[in-house]
Amino acid sequence: MFYAVILCGGSGTRLWPESRQNRAKQFLSFNEDGQTMFAAAVRRLQMLIPVENVRVLTGQMMIPQINASVPDLKPEHILAEPAARNTAPCIGWAAAKLLKDDPDAVMVVLPSDHVIQPADKFCHTLQFAAELVAGQPELLITLGIKPSFASTSYGYIQRGEPLRTPVAEKWKTLTVPYSVVRFHEKPEQDVAEQFVASGKFNWNAGIFVWKAKTVLDLLHRFEPEIGAALDKMAAAFDTPQEQYVLEAVFPAIKKISIDYAVMERAERIAVLDAAFSWDDVGTWCSLDRLYADKKDAAGNLAIGTKVIALNSRNNIVRGSDAGKVIALLGLNDIVVVQTADATLIVKKDQEESVRNVIDELKKRNWNDFL
Repeated sequence: MFYAVILCGGSGTRLWPESRQNRAKQFLSFNEDGQTMFAAAVRRLQMLIPVENVRVLTGQMMIPQINASVPDLKPEHILAEPAARNTAPCIGWAAAKLLKDDPDAVMVVLPSDHVIQPADKFCHTLQFAAELVAGQPELLITLGIKPSFASTSYGYIQRGEPLRTPVAEKWKTLTVPYSVVRFHEKPEQDVAEQFVASGKFNWNAGIFVWKAKTVLDLLHRFEPEIGAALDKMAAAFDTPQEQYVLEAVFPAIKKISIDYAVMERAERIAVLDAAFSWDDVGTWCSLDRLYADKKDAAGNLAIGTKVIALNSRNNIVRGSDAGKVIALLGLNDIVVVQTADATLIVKKDQEESVRNVIDELKKRNWNDFL
């Protein structure tokens, strides 16, 4: 059976002042219907993976927001980590839980804070990946995004030769699977430009499809200490000691990403070119892409508030109150984000530094604004 494991952690500090400690990035809305990104991540899967087959990996403090966003998730399907240990341990935990109930479980692992459209092409791509894995159980699939510019904010996947299989032939009008030559970490600007110019690289979207047993076996092989810890946890599943063992074992596990622990070491990896549009909404400038059709003649974008932009070009203004007005005079290439208690004004080419505001708030003990 096919399952979804949704990663619902992090904070999204570059989206301050909307993203806060008590309202992480995935609980913001970038849809006209007001649906949170987390809810959208669950809903877009529904034509392929019903909500009863969805598992969520998160922290305890996010459970109320998860329940508010998707009330029909079962409590036992929300896996709350007792400590943040990066993605490899928690994905291994989810795989072990799935494997206990379904020895043939296939899982898609995906973040909860991406904007993906249309849902049907996304689900068809996942179905293609699941069929590839069913025919080749040792295969790990990652979804790659065709770069639209030379980004230094994403990791890259170098494609090799196309995979020739009956399943690939069946889905050839959708997309093509390629072998993976290697993964590259976030590059410098000149290297990113070379990657994009070559036409042989994808952005790494952090979306994976594999057999639960396969990824668990690889964790045991490459990170035996993590494997042993997962075995201790699995031995207590569905017993009165399960939570006690989890809290005793999990916080001591090595902190490592699934990319380093497994993906960069495994021999059988394929990448599928995404047949859908994708954005990780990493910074406020992402709104330029998401709402490109809503800009005025001068390239100004206004969301959630009234804006007067005089002698001003290429600005982004996001407000929390449609009854207010924000006026820009003689300003170009800036981002303005206004909430009830904070306002951010930053040049577009400086927005990666928004996290420095968080550091300053901590230094001043202005914790109400974190």
